[in-house]
Amino acid sequence: MSEQDNTVVSVVDTVVGERKEKKMDSNCCVCCSVTKCLNDQDTNQKMNVLISVCVEFYRVLVSCLLLVFVPQGCDGHVCTYSENVSEGTQKYNACLALNFLTMFSFVLMYIFEVKRENRLITYLEVNKTLPCSDESVGLVLEKLPKDKRESIWSLDYYYQRIAYTSMFLFVGNTVFSGLIVYDYYLDNQTTTTFVTNVMFMLTKINDVYTTVNTDKNVFYSAYLKGKVQFNDVDPDKLIELTPLKEEKKDTDVDVKLDIEGPVAERIQNSSSDSITSVEI
Repeated sequence: MSEQDNTVVSVVDTVVGERKEKKMDSNCCVCCSVTKCLNDQDTNQKMNVLISVCVEFYRVLVSCLLLVFVPQGCDGHVCTYSENVSEGTQKYNACLALNFLTMFSFVLMYIFEVKRENRLITYLEVNKTLPCSDESVGLVLEKLPKDKRESIWSLDYYYQRIAYTSMFLFVGNTVFSGLIVYDYYLDNQTTTTFVTNVMFMLTKINDVYTTVNTDKNVFYSAYLKGKVQFNDVDPDKLIELTPLKEEKKDTDVDVKLDIEGPVAERIQNSSSDSITSVEI
């Protein structure tokens, strides 16, 4: 192989090597970005909320639509879903309407719940080194812009109202549905399914009550385990005070520059005269 051929081969190897290094650096940057995203507190919390909401949707269906999902007897056989939702007596139809009204109320509650959770995750964070009292969190909220504070309080207020309404409807719906279901009692399967479906929602009701029965500035998470409380402002959402400080420093410098020169000599002379008069 000639010297010219060796030179060409060397150049090609160098170019290929540089491309491989660039590709490896690019892959490394992507991996680091993904790892950073997964380790971010906000990202992890939002992923947990998404998974929890999917599970909660099934719980709402079977716990609110009791006349639809609890086995009932229709002329010696198990009623089908279509038979369960077909028109019956006025009392049955009224209870069925209450079933759907209760479900709608919980869906509305979940909408406010998810929006509230997302707002809390976005603007606040969990800080175990800070106190969690109503007064302490209220002081921390002063670090947020006024419109952001107001939006958090507003969402929390509406969530509380719809949560109490949903809990009230759930109790009434359970009692009314229980009376109707046992008019169409099939066997032990009816009792077992009814109790199981109600128990599904009782745990959620307890969690919701614990979340909403708080002071104004106590924000419990509706989805994170252990009733985590948001008690600090997200560093990314703090009110920026740095420019004001820098502006103040610039003003100080300007003032200092103004008193240099002839003005400074006058001040110095006047202070010397004052000292001389005092000594006399």
